[in-house]
Amino acid sequence: MSQGELIEGIALDAEAEARRIVEEAAKAVQERREAAEKQAAELLQEARRKAAEQAGSLQRQIATSAKLEVKRIGLRIREQAIELVTEQVRSRLAAMIGKPEYREVLIGWIVEAAIGLSLPEAAVNSSAAESAMIDEPLLTEAQRRVLELTGRKVSLSKAAGDPLIGQGVVLVGREGRLAFNNQVSTRLLRRQTEIRRIVYEL
Repeated sequence: MSQGELIEGIALDAEAEARRIVEEAAKAVQERREAAEKQAAELLQEARRKAAEQAGSLQRQIATSAKLEVKRIGLRIREQAIELVTEQVRSRLAAMIGKPEYREVLIGWIVEAAIGLSLPEAAVNSSAAESAMIDEPLLTEAQRRVLELTGRKVSLSKAAGDPLIGQGVVLVGREGRLAFNNQVSTRLLRRQTEIRRIVYEL
């Protein structure tokens, strides 16, 4: 083989090797591009999935917050309604003091307190405005009704000393150790559950 043929053979081999290297490089580039595109697609899909989850979570949070806010507003309105009802009851009862029909209210409260106290003797205390209405005939009528309702006799008298500050009556046993508070504020506290039920139903 001549020197020229040898050089030509080397050149051909080099060219073939160069083509092979270029083809392998192109193939590697194509594989990397495909892998990158696949990875990008997977990342995009994962991002969309996470975004959807976050959106769903955010929607649930908003819905929960809205429900809580509606509930909070509802409770506030109910509490305001209860306060309004309570104040109206106080105002109406206060406006009745001194009127003829209020005498019957006082008798009812005294009878209820006497039955609750369940003592043979009790002194009846009230506010200064109500004190003038609590006379002997009223106490006698209250005693009669207690006897009629329970079969027990009770002796009621008007309490000595300072009048009550709030509206209503308080019955105190002879020794002063037992008492039954039937003032308006206490009666309203005892009826809170019933008042709440009525307001909630409305």
